[in-house]
Amino acid sequence: MQRVVLRHLSGSKANQVEEFPLNYFKELTFGREPSCSVKYDPDRDDLVGRRHAKITQDPADPHQFIVTDLNSRNGTFVNRQKITDSVRIAPGDTVQFGAGGPEFQFDLEPRPQQDLRPTRMPGEGATAGYGSSPVTTPPTREGTVPSSMPPMGPGPMGPGPTMPASGVVGKATVERMIAQSKTDNRKFMLIGGAVLIVIIVLVAGVLIYQQISSNRQPGEVKDSVMSPGAIVEKYSDSVVTIDVSWKLIDTATGRQVYHIYIPNSWQAKDQKKYPIVNNGRAWVATYVVLPDNTYEPALGDQGGGNHPIGGAGGGSGFTVTSDGFILTARHVAAGWMTKYVYPEDAYPGVIWAVGPDGKWTLRTNPDTGMPVTFTIPTSWVPSESRQFRRGLTSSLAVGGRHEFINVTFPKNQTSIPAQVARISDRHDVALLKINIPDAVPKLELHDNYDSIKAGDTAIVLGYPSVSPPVYGVVKSQDVFNRETKNKIVPDPSVTVGNIGRVLRGDPGSGGNKDEVESLMGDVYQVTANPGAGNSGGPVFDDHGGVIGIYFAGRQQGSAQVSFAVPIRYAKELMTTAPRTK
Repeated sequence: MQRVVLRHLSGSKANQVEEFPLNYFKELTFGREPSCSVKYDPDRDDLVGRRHAKITQDPADPHQFIVTDLNSRNGTFVNRQKITDSVRIAPGDTVQFGAGGPEFQFDLEPRPQQDLRPTRMPGEGATAGYGSSPVTTPPTREGTVPSSMPPMGPGPMGPGPTMPASGVVGKATVERMIAQSKTDNRKFMLIGGAVLIVIIVLVAGVLIYQQISSNRQPGEVKDSVMSPGAIVEKYSDSVVTIDVSWKLIDTATGRQVYHIYIPNSWQAKDQKKYPIVNNGRAWVATYVVLPDNTYEPALGDQGGGNHPIGGAGGGSGFTVTSDGFILTARHVAAGWMTKYVYPEDAYPGVIWAVGPDGKWTLRTNPDTGMPVTFTIPTSWVPSESRQFRRGLTSSLAVGGRHEFINVTFPKNQTSIPAQVARISDRHDVALLKINIPDAVPKLELHDNYDSIKAGDTAIVLGYPSVSPPVYGVVKSQDVFNRETKNKIVPDPSVTVGNIGRVLRGDPGSGGNKDEVESLMGDVYQVTANPGAGNSGGPVFDDHGGVIGIYFAGRQQGSAQVSFAVPIRYAKELMTTAPRTK
């Protein structure tokens, strides 16, 4: 498989070699942003822009490559010449970011045929094959000369021993010839020794490079097919468990938002009080009808018998940068942006009717005067609430706030607080960030959206809730808190399957003239089904690249399937570049 090879000559990456298989990387971006393919040190490589330049394959000729400066402050140089537009680069060219900035040599392995020099034939010079004339090797000088020698041309003869007039080689001449021969032999021995040393150094360098390649950091995409066991061994340290608790708030006041309940007792027309719902509960949930005849929980900002809107749970995730960015499912990181799970006492409920004056009154049976009950569950996303809420100052001004969101790495008992960095508005994906001084192991993303097909390998890592937990005993050494704690020690599980089906969510996909849209959205259906708790975990191909994010399962009878978000949607969160499709 052909690959781009970058040999870093200077900067923080000096003496490093990076390889990028062309099957996985059609474009390389360079800069100091974490989302760049080649990331430079933010402090040491300060001449490099956040997104400085990119190298892409020429669409008209995949054997050619183009380097483009992305409006960087310090410019991009190819072979020490500053470029002002996109230019082609060839194997062996050097690229530098800013005058005096980091520099690397661009290469391809294996090189295209047109970039290979022809084999030099015997008798050809060092530049044979490039238009030069052959160089004729001079004949070997003999030890005797004829008695008469033709003149060597005008002017005196150059420095050297004077031949005797008789044509007989004297003793001194023979001694000089022997000395000259010894000198020549020593020169050849020195040259041969130097060549041997160079060969030894090259062989050692190849062996060292192969050793480094075999010990690459977790997350690097490799060409060879990897077994599920190899993927677990190499990449599981990057898969984390996530614990979350959140509540819905009124963004105008900062107060928590509640689902309004009323006492389960009502005075009927006969002036007697009866329970609204005969279920023995003291309170009944209420709902409001919107102008489009859809129902939502009636919301307010007062406690009492009302129930707070919120949730708690957990899931899986994985690190994608060494400085602590983590991808997971949106419904794990931001529960207020997904379908709400009602408590058991939310049904049956009663319905508020909103009059022209905005006043709320309960719908009642005209014959009995008792409130009308509502028994059909309604699907509702808290962040998308559209009602003018009773008791609140504004409509649609709700949002989520975490009580906590903690990340724990495998075989580690101490969690790390995380923050939400970015949430997708298109799919079930979110980006988190942890702050920790040490670098963390990371995974590499492989966007094969355009080439993936049914039958491809799908290997899922994560923390399914059906997997039995393992607890570790933490004995405190703190004199002010001697409590011994039992904590879960996370250890990810692997589930092996295949891509069962590729479902496209974009209208008109598949080349059809009519619009075609998947009810599940734009997803990969996978036969691996680890279940709840695994949401947000990575889905690998058989080369160790992350191709998707596990987010949902579906069961019908004994049949079970699962679904993954294409990694393309996750990559959108890691850059500010506009999406192309």
